[in-house]
Amino acid sequence: MRVRRLLAASLGVVLGAGLVSVTAAPAQAYQQQEVGKSGWAYTDSQLPKKSFLNTSGDAPIGAWTDAGGKKHKSRSYFSFDISRFSGTVIHKADLVIAERSAADCASAQPVELWRVDEIKATTSWDSAPRRRELLGTVQAGGEATCPGYLAWDIMPALQKLAKQGKKTLTVEIRVPHGYEGNLSHGRKLRPFPAIRSEFNHAPTVTQIGLEFPSWSCGTKDKPQPVGARNYAFMVRGADADPNDYNYNGQFAAWPVGHEDQRSELFGSSYGGALSKVTWDMGQYPHGTVVEWTARAYDGHDYSSWAKPCFVKIDGERPATPLISSVKYPDDGQSHGGSGVPGTFTVKANGSSDVVGYYWGRFGETYNYVAAPRPGADVTFEYTPTSFVEYLSVRSVDSASNSSEVVGYRFYVKSTAPQVQVTVGGVDLPSKLAISTNVEGVTEFGYRIGDGAEVRVPVDADGTTDVPVVFTQSGVVRLQVRSYVGTEMVGAYSEDVRVRDTPVVESADFAFPDHDGVVDRAGSFTFRPGRAGVVAYEYAFLYDELQRIDAAADGSAVLRWTPTEPNWYTLNVRSISADGTVSEVEQYQFNVIDTKPNVSSSTYYEYGAWGGVGIAGEFNFDTAMPDVDAYVYRLNDGPEQITDPEYSWARVTLTPDHSGSNTLTVRTRFLDGSFSPTRTYTFEVSDAPVVTSSEYPENAEGGQPGQSGRFTFNPGRSGTVEYRYVLEYSGEEQVVAAGPDGKATIEITPAHPGYTLLTVTSRTADGTASAERRYYFRVRDPRVNVSSAYDEYTPRGGIGAVGRFGVYTEIGEVTTFEYQLNGGVWQSVPKTPDALVTDISVTMDRNGANVFSVRGRTEAGEYTPQTDYPFLVGTAPRVSSTTYPESQWAGGVGVPGEFTFAQGSPGVVEFEYTIDGGEPATVAANATGVATVTYTPTSTSSHTFSVRGRTADGVWTDPTNYYFLVDFS
Repeated sequence: MRVRRLLAASLGVVLGAGLVSVTAAPAQAYQQQEVGKSGWAYTDSQLPKKSFLNTSGDAPIGAWTDAGGKKHKSRSYFSFDISRFSGTVIHKADLVIAERSAADCASAQPVELWRVDEIKATTSWDSAPRRRELLGTVQAGGEATCPGYLAWDIMPALQKLAKQGKKTLTVEIRVPHGYEGNLSHGRKLRPFPAIRSEFNHAPTVTQIGLEFPSWSCGTKDKPQPVGARNYAFMVRGADADPNDYNYNGQFAAWPVGHEDQRSELFGSSYGGALSKVTWDMGQYPHGTVVEWTARAYDGHDYSSWAKPCFVKIDGERPATPLISSVKYPDDGQSHGGSGVPGTFTVKANGSSDVVGYYWGRFGETYNYVAAPRPGADVTFEYTPTSFVEYLSVRSVDSASNSSEVVGYRFYVKSTAPQVQVTVGGVDLPSKLAISTNVEGVTEFGYRIGDGAEVRVPVDADGTTDVPVVFTQSGVVRLQVRSYVGTEMVGAYSEDVRVRDTPVVESADFAFPDHDGVVDRAGSFTFRPGRAGVVAYEYAFLYDELQRIDAAADGSAVLRWTPTEPNWYTLNVRSISADGTVSEVEQYQFNVIDTKPNVSSSTYYEYGAWGGVGIAGEFNFDTAMPDVDAYVYRLNDGPEQITDPEYSWARVTLTPDHSGSNTLTVRTRFLDGSFSPTRTYTFEVSDAPVVTSSEYPENAEGGQPGQSGRFTFNPGRSGTVEYRYVLEYSGEEQVVAAGPDGKATIEITPAHPGYTLLTVTSRTADGTASAERRYYFRVRDPRVNVSSAYDEYTPRGGIGAVGRFGVYTEIGEVTTFEYQLNGGVWQSVPKTPDALVTDISVTMDRNGANVFSVRGRTEAGEYTPQTDYPFLVGTAPRVSSTTYPESQWAGGVGVPGEFTFAQGSPGVVEFEYTIDGGEPATVAANATGVATVTYTPTSTSSHTFSVRGRTADGVWTDPTNYYFLVDFS
């Protein structure tokens, strides 16, 4: 990568006779540096022996005169430290210097740049540095900015010096010999030249190799074997540029001795200066030795090609291996025993380059066994655990070619002992109950974790109970074996989970068998899950932990009386004498309430709801058994009884006053006893209650222009007036209340749709009630029309039948009357029990049409008329009695007549295609009708596409006729 430093400013550079603008550039992946002078000098012909080193004035070149009019000639020399370019690839190098003044800017004048020997302390006109090579000549003045900048391309010379390892570049700037004495060619330069450069360190290769086997390379004499499949070539490089992010690799490969078959590919970068490419080894014949190499690329420059690697193509799979076992032969009989290991032998079956074998169970091969030498047999040990086993094996050769997977099925005697583990806790008595159904077993051996095996005798019935102690919590491996004498005939193993959590028991709180009851005392018994427990800490759900001391046997009893119904979690942990804290045991249970539950979706316990006279439903329920009835009372009213369905009941109650209301409910049980009383308090809104038969709340009624009566009922005593606002009007109206506190108003809605009536009441002292928001929906009297015909896209033609669906919200409408294009009114009855009534009309004109419709009630009242505009096209009509449209009919070989009728006047012929085939024409008769015969040759669907042509050559709209040929 090349890191670039931005140029400090824009400058105009004279290159030859042209002007080039060099401006600040964005950072790129290489180094861009400006190298200033390390020293400079100039010489003077009038003072040929004097040295002018690193002076503070300008750098003169060419002829000039002093104050006394004496003529001088000068040349200027500059040295640069170029050590930084050593080992780099230079992509650009310009030596740039600014002019201070020029004797003549009007004409272009040459200025030379020479590479010379180094400046010395004695450098003078007579002792000037020796010239080595002319680096370039530029034209100053003329069309170029003057005074301006002079610039020479010195990249070739600088690159040569960098390769030679030179540390210093010294240049001479002068006017060419033939012009050096002309005063018109003299100039003065600012003594601050710079080499503006762009350069890069080419990357190097540190390693190449295959991805698998890892970084394998191979030599020409011993190439790396590979299969005839894809492999990944890899190259790892290095770069002196620290910010080289664009690293990649180029790879090449060819059969040895055939470099004319060389292929090259670029790889992908994987970070860390690593690049890979996928190479298809299957393109080379079996046995081919392939030479390959790689070089690094950093986005600008390449490294040298690396020393090549060699691979040899092995395109042949090894033979399927052979498997055998003395202990577990594949003969269909049961052998050995569960948990009894067996040795299995795998043979290469004649494949001499096999280097190893993979094996596993039931088709999977995940264990690897290396062969001691190519083609050799291997053995491995496997311990079966089920009565039927299936081993899978495949061999691999040095090229990682794999054989087919071979299966080995064998059967195992069910000899494993049966083990039941009872874990008592940590350092507490536990038990192993071991048994066997194998005759002759004399001993069991058990092993816990990494401990030694312990042998125990077998009772006559083939069982034994073994007391054990688990010394730590966690998962421990338990292994149990059966022995006949000294021979192991069966084995069993399992991971035992040992926990030190305390045991929590309760007869009073035992879900799901026994729920706790509010206000009924109960208890919990804690028993230790490890030795040495002296206390317990407990908490109900998220409460603070509390402590209870343990008795001498490590147990403790917690007495508790629930006060609220809920699902509870009791967290308990033990504390040992040495301070050890156990894991937490979570004991969950349910507590039910003796009081019945009360709820309502009309009158909630929080907030003001409903209104005076508005009925609400109240639900009663209980978790208690043996429910006979619910006894309830609203406020000071009489006590009432309702029978439940199972344990649930619902009643409807109507509050008679606003503000706080109280509902009390008790459960009566089958034995005649009662539960405690549940008190349900709810707030009834004092907003007025609004009723209307013409415009019921949250329902539809009336229509615009039809008046309706609305009655306001008081929500509180002492109401003297009501204030109301009808949506859309925006003006508040006031109406006085009658002696009964009620008022009735008449409203005539002007718009259809949902409407809001907002009402409040006032008492004599000006107290305002809550606001009642009464929504009602005004029916839309218009007749709505829907149809595939519309006013935007022409459809059909003259004679086509169009369907128009009509409906209205006015339920009293019994008949729809309609007309087409102002013609005779016709009528159809409204379709009963349907939202939409269908009306079919036959089109009588092309172009713009209007379908008009209105509804009529039994009383002869009409809805407003709806005019529905639409466009009729010019498409012809197609019909067939043998093959009706969109129906299964006819059959293969059954001819059918298809009639084409004009959809606009003046059609003289029809063009038609069948299923997109070649078009055909048929002449129309004087009435614009033609008939063709078509005999289907296949079943399924077919389509006639038809259009008409008039005598003046105008084509009508096309029409498509779809029909289906029956399977006959």
